[in-house]
Amino acid sequence: MTGESFEQHLARLDEIAAQLDRPDVPLDRALQLFEEGIARLRSAAVALDAADGRLRELVQLTDGSIELTGGVPLEADGDD
Repeated sequence: MTGESFEQHLARLDEIAAQLDRPDVPLDRALQLFEEGIARLRSAAVALDAADGRLRELVQLTDGSIELTGGVPLEADGDD
């Protein structure tokens, strides 16, 4: 599960939800799926928090340049 992308976690969560919706899933298997789902939700939340932090760190200005919220300007096109 480590190293998987946010999108991979979401795809697997969809699969888990579909399996848990089935009436013929044995209790032991349902508990395993639920446990995996919780772990994947936590991993996805960590990835979202990291992306949110990065987005909050960068602010695009009206002139197209990008600035760190700490006030350090970056060039949008990479030229100095």
